[in-house]
Amino acid sequence: MSNTSLVSVAYNVVGQYSQFGKLVVGAYRHGAQRVVIGTNSRYVSLLNSGMLPLVTDNVKATLFKVQVELTGLVEDGIDFGSSRAEKAIDIVAGGVNGGIQRVAAAAGRVEKSLDTQALSKVGQVAILPVAQASLNLATRTVDLTKRLSARVAGTDAKVAPVVAKAKRVVRKAVRRTKARA
Repeated sequence: MSNTSLVSVAYNVVGQYSQFGKLVVGAYRHGAQRVVIGTNSRYVSLLNSGMLPLVTDNVKATLFKVQVELTGLVEDGIDFGSSRAEKAIDIVAGGVNGGIQRVAAAAGRVEKSLDTQALSKVGQVAILPVAQASLNLATRTVDLTKRLSARVAGTDAKVAPVVAKAKRVVRKAVRRTKARA
């Protein structure tokens, strides 16, 4: 087994899910902006199409000005909500990482006071393989979310599939845990 500690794996899992959350927020932001742009262009096309015979050029100009103001408000709302969600993700991730650090410090103090390595050994044998499988799942989730976010944003992300590797790692962790039990 590698020298990877349970704490570092836990930090990485939190980091992956934090990145996942930010990718989802980014996808929301891009998708909502695409909707606003599409709606705006269809509205302008409607105004310029001549399908509204009683609407004069002055009324069209006023309607266009109102549309621009509404679009600006909607885009500001999207940006504000998205940036607040990203800040919330950072705050939650920081709190979880702080909790991980406190638990690790408490476990270290218990081991030191009892002059034993039992907690570390249990963590290495029983918990670390599960944590690594969780990290692989989180990594896979982030990779798939990157593809989705890129598609929503209108770009093409090239992310290698990690499904087979994640399955191998999970099976290997299960075998190691069973062998040690």
